[in-house]
Amino acid sequence: MIPQLPIRVFSSTDFQEVKTADAYMALLQYFTYIQAAGGIVNDEAGNILMIYRRGCWDLPKGKVETGESVEFAALREVEEETGIKAEIIGKKPFSVWHTYDTYGTPMLKETVWFDMKALPGQQTVPQTEEDIAQVQWVPRNQVSELLRESFPSLQYLWGDFQSI
Repeated sequence: MIPQLPIRVFSSTDFQEVKTADAYMALLQYFTYIQAAGGIVNDEAGNILMIYRRGCWDLPKGKVETGESVEFAALREVEEETGIKAEIIGKKPFSVWHTYDTYGTPMLKETVWFDMKALPGQQTVPQTEEDIAQVQWVPRNQVSELLRESFPSLQYLWGDFQSI
């Protein structure tokens, strides 16, 4: 299935804009496609749920398993990685794309992001088996600063999310 174009596909340092179906199909000839889903989770005070993994700040997300909807996967991954149950709210989902290499295999990863609200009265629990060292509620005005040292695709995501 061809996504709504154009899309920006991020590498570790910059991005490439894919404007046509032919260009997208050419990418799929070189990369193995995987889909992930995650959440931009707000608490009652408007803080954003962030995780600290492998030396940088990130947002909770993970791979969509066979037979799962992206909505279910996003909610599952948020809960697994952070201990927080949430619900999808508001804004329509949007995708961020990036490439990386896994043991010599070039990967094209689409992450579908949902706007979420945490259910009240919960404690965070980092998923240490996924190398998550910390889960923290971050004031909205500090998220950009923490993402400055993170992945370009997340910086783009946060900027896009703020403008919607």
